[in-house]
Amino acid sequence: MNAGLAGSGPYTVVVTHEPGPEVDLTGFALTAAGTVGGDAGMVFYNQPDAPGLRWLPSESEPGVVRHRLVADPARWAPGVVRVRVGLTVADGTFGAVRGLAAAVRDGSGAEVARLDLAGLGPQNALIVGEVYLRDGAVKVRCVGEGFTDGLRGLALDAGVEVEEEVEEEVEEEAPAAETKARAISLVKPPAGAPAVDLRKHEVAVALVENRLDGRTFRVVLAIDCSGSTKHLFRNGVMQRSLERMVPIAELLDDNGELEVWFFGDFPVRSAPVTVRTMHDYLERNAADKKRAEGGNYEPRVMKEIVDWTKAEPSPYPTLVLFWSDGGVHAEKKIAETLVNSSAKPIYWMFLGLGRADYGVLARLDDVRGGVVDNAGFIPIDDIDAVADRDLYGWIFGNFVSRWVAEATAAGVLR
Repeated sequence: MNAGLAGSGPYTVVVTHEPGPEVDLTGFALTAAGTVGGDAGMVFYNQPDAPGLRWLPSESEPGVVRHRLVADPARWAPGVVRVRVGLTVADGTFGAVRGLAAAVRDGSGAEVARLDLAGLGPQNALIVGEVYLRDGAVKVRCVGEGFTDGLRGLALDAGVEVEEEVEEEVEEEAPAAETKARAISLVKPPAGAPAVDLRKHEVAVALVENRLDGRTFRVVLAIDCSGSTKHLFRNGVMQRSLERMVPIAELLDDNGELEVWFFGDFPVRSAPVTVRTMHDYLERNAADKKRAEGGNYEPRVMKEIVDWTKAEPSPYPTLVLFWSDGGVHAEKKIAETLVNSSAKPIYWMFLGLGRADYGVLARLDDVRGGVVDNAGFIPIDDIDAVADRDLYGWIFGNFVSRWVAEATAAGVLR
């Protein structure tokens, strides 16, 4: 549908739907080339205003949620000829969004156009329509085009360069059996937002920058409970460290849960943890941690995790976030386990805590004989002194992305 808009501006695009999955609206100010002219050409909740364009907070009342974008063509920035209205679903697809409808109202509030949004299903992003200038007249076009790659798809279609680079690489690297459509948002939460939201944003940035946002993993956390870690539990370092890891699973894991093993002399598998259960996780699962206390023998927990991937197979690879405060002595056996598991879709990301002698962990790059290099090590020491962006950037940029490329080339990832 292409039609002229009656009445006078500014015009308001109004999108409504029934309560349900969280829907976000984004506006793009486009040039004649069909691309945004820069960061100021995109409006959303954290950047609600651009010349002649305003994003308004959503409104809820019984039975309906309302999103609005105000477009005033007379005030658009030079070179802008159309405004595109996009929607994304935070979790799920538009097939679960009931009663989705859109209309355009003129400056008096009168409805001057209605946009048909029927027939949506597996998409998690949607171009609703465009308000545009043609020969001096203001018109509206219903698009109704959907994407299955969330905000990334919308941004790519609007000419956002970083997204286009990611899209091309994901298509090459991410086989269907190991990928899962995910709505990763690059919108930065406002100052003062909960820490977990800020961390999820930094994880999303790291995934996109390292071309991993099309990937899905099963994410595991192995927690060192040897005697030397007691002070790390007492002073809250372990709990704060866990809270830094959970956002990784929230965005990357196949079901948003972080599987947990405590280990000392012997491993103990505990309950999975999510963003909703993480804040007192170690306190609630203290009995499992107690059962695992003692010395530290990493090969046993490594073997149990490998056995778990066999007993509970998945189409997705496994990322093991492995904490240790050092005191590692089973060097030969750890190296053997790494080599023996190198043909499996498992990556071991060792993280050092507590300024200790990390032993073999610091020499993982010297482990030879495997199909691919399937392990990395980061000596974090004081995790409270490491910024989220640096931590997630190291994990995904220095290690996981490299393994994904090598494992795919070697046929470990199919």
